[in-house]
Formats: sequence, C-alpha cells, structure tokens
Amino acid sequence: MDVDIDISRAKKAIIARLNGHTPLPALVGLDGPLDSVYSLLDRTVSSAEGNTALLIGPRGSGKTAVVQRSLDMLKAKHCADSSTKPRYHIVRLSGFVHTNDRIALRDIARQLLIKQDLENILIGSFADAFTYILNLMRSSEDEKSMPPVLFILEEFDLLAQHPKQSLLYTLFDIAQSQQTPIAVLGVTARIDVMDLLEKRVKSRFSHRQIHVSNVKTLEEFVAIAQSALSVDSDEHSVSAEFADRFNRDVGAILTTEFVASYISDVFDFGKDVRLLLRTFAYAANKLSNEHPRLQLAHVRSAISRETASAKMQILGSISLLELCLIISMKSLVQSGSSKYNFEMIYNEYKTFMSRHMLATAGGGAMKVYKKPVALKAFETLVELEIVRPALTSALGSDSSAGTNGRNDLLAGSTPGSRAPKEYRMVQMMLEPGQVLDLVAERIDIPAVIRRWAQQ
Repeated sequence: MDVDIDISRAKKAIIARLNGHTPLPALVGLDGPLDSVYSLLDRTVSSAEGNTALLIGPRGSGKTAVVQRSLDMLKAKHCADSSTKPRYHIVRLSGFVHTNDRIALRDIARQLLIKQDLENILIGSFADAFTYILNLMRSSEDEKSMPPVLFILEEFDLLAQHPKQSLLYTLFDIAQSQQTPIAVLGVTARIDVMDLLEKRVKSRFSHRQIHVSNVKTLEEFVAIAQSALSVDSDEHSVSAEFADRFNRDVGAILTTEFVASYISDVFDFGKDVRLLLRTFAYAANKLSNEHPRLQLAHVRSAISRETASAKMQILGSISLLELCLIISMKSLVQSGSSKYNFEMIYNEYKTFMSRHMLATAGGGAMKVYKKPVALKAFETLVELEIVRPALTSALGSDSSAGTNGRNDLLAGSTPGSRAPKEYRMVQMMLEPGQVLDLVAERIDIPAVIRRWAQQ
C-alpha cells in the first residue's frame, strides 16, 4: 500500500514539473539572473524602493521560472508561515491577455482587491484612474503606509504596442517618483524591446536589463532533465528507498546511448528545455503499479513519437494498395523518371504484381487491383498531399502552378488539366529513404512487397 502511495505522489509531482505547472527543484545555470531579480523585488518590499527592470531571454530559457522562484524566496523571507498575510501585493499582467489599457486597468483593480465600481473612473485618463486605484488601496489598508506592489509584466513587448503606451508610462513614472513603493518587472523574449518604447517612456525607465541565456553546456542540459525527473523523499513524502531507486533508474535511462543522442540533438537544435521535458511526459504518465519506475521502452517510444514527421505519421494508416502505389512511384524515380502520371504508376504496379501474383514462399497470394480501384487510392494520396502536380518548365507555363492547393490536380486547375486526370504529370513528396522507413514500420506487409520496396 505504501508503494502505491509513493508511485502516485511521484507521478503527480513529475508530471506537474514536465508540464510547467510547478517549477523545477533546481534552476541550472540561472543563479545570476535569480539573484538580480530577487534583490530588486526584495528592495521594494524591504526598503519601499521604486524599481523597474526588464528580464530578457529566449523562449524556454527559464525567465518565468526565475520570476516564480524569486517570488517564492520573497514569500519565505517575509511570511513566517502560510497563515501570515503578505505585506505586499503581486499584480500579473500579460500582453497576450491584456490587449489594451482598459482591460489591464480592470485586472489591476481585481488583483488589488478593489471592489468599487470603476465605470465612471475609466472615462478619464489612464494615469488618473490608476492613481485613484492606488488611493483606494491606500485608504483601505490598516497600516498608515502604502504596501509595496510588485508588477510582473509577461510578454512586455506586446504591452509596449498599446497606443500611447499609457500603461507603461504610468507604472514607470510612479516607480521613478518614489512616492509609491512599486516594482515593475517586464519579461520578454525580444532583445530589441527598448526600441519599441517611446521617448517619454524611456525617460521614466531605469534602463536596468537582466539577461537570461540558454544553458551553455550539454551537461547542464542533462542536469535539467535529471532534476525534472527526480523524486525527493522529503519534498514529495515518499520513502527514501523508493526515491533512491527511482532516481538511480532515471540516471541510467538518461545515460543510455539512444536517449543521450536525443538529448544532444535537442541541445544542438535550440536548447529548448520545454521540448526536452515534454518528451518525457509520456513515459511519466505510464507510471503505475506494474511500472513503478520510468521504463526505457516508454522513453524510447516517446522520443520516436516526438521525432517522427507528421507526414510519416499520416502514412502509418494508409492501405496496402496505396503503399504499393508509393513503391511504384519510388521505382519510377529510381529508373530515372522525375515526372509520371497515374497510367505509368499503375503500369509499374501491374507489371510487378503480374510477376508475383502466384503464391510465394514468404508472401502468400497477391491480388491485382483493377484500375478504377487503384485510381481511387491514387486520389487519396493526392488528398493527403503525398502526390502533387509536377512543376512544369518555364517554357509557356507558370513554374509555380500547382502549388496553390492540394486539390488542384483533381480539380483540373493545373497546367495540362485538359488531359484526363490519369495522364496529368505528378511528383511524389517522399524521398526513397522515407519509403523504406515506412515499409519497415509496417508489420502487415507481405514479404513480396517488402522485397520490392528494397530493390
């Protein structure tokens, strides 16, 4: 029974981390930005300073994690226990959600627990309305002094695109005046965000920029995965024996050649931590009484799903006849034909099947489908955009024709469309190697067809 509880708690904690609902236990390579952000917010809370700063870094580099960890550290310092009410307020705005200043002002009032109707106040300027909200909050507090307010502005570059930038100007102006203790921390992925600010907004901004970069070494990248997948016996209330064995299995999986190669590819491609963690979510979701620890087979399956192209996933469910037509096109390409029509494809298919229509030792009896049935299968490949109209030469035709829609070939809106569709020239949008991979993944293919694809 205790093991079942350990598995349930470990699964819940790991999935929450991988999906970004809870922060990672360790922020690898982010000590510098974390110290800077925490120091800025703490000075506002402790010393009633007005501070402004921008947290800049690529997506997936850990900006939100740095902000959340700083707020957690601030709460741990200024709140003795969970029942203690913080003596500061936190207001979160996002450029995705708050698309204009009126929406932002309403949400500021909501987060500051202002219950008064603001309809008449919103008629005036943004600065007057915001000042009125602060005065309401100041008068509603039991303390004589105004409590600090921490503004976290996600997608700061989108907020900077509001007309006149009244929201940013007002916040920066109040922070600079030092009359009200507020901290404004903008979070953005745009390194040129300062160019978006108007001159009057720049004059009120402190120009303090905190940069967050992606992890610099592969070892740090692996350490992030290890941290996300590990279980702590004290934090998650699981047995020490279970946590120790679980973490050892995670370390063993991350060092296998297949998994290590995938992690290295993700690191080289873009160092996207969210992509890496999302890959392991499938394996973590498989934790159960039958599989109390992460299984290498589940991780391999998740990586295969993540690395598989969308086109290959679609082709995984095509019929045997449609696959035979693809192999016919592959044979035509290998014989030197860069363009072909349905008649050529069907002739290639029929020629091969005529030689092997009798029962063979490894493949069993094979059926030759009639031309109307094969044409229907060919049209299905056109609908799936596996086959497209062939680009014509520049002599007398538009070389870009046939690229405006997947149904151009069937609708007759391509060069040469006066000809019956069986004779319209097409090209296959697969490489020969992809055809071989497709055949290798299918287990329901007769041996005769498999040998044909490998020729």
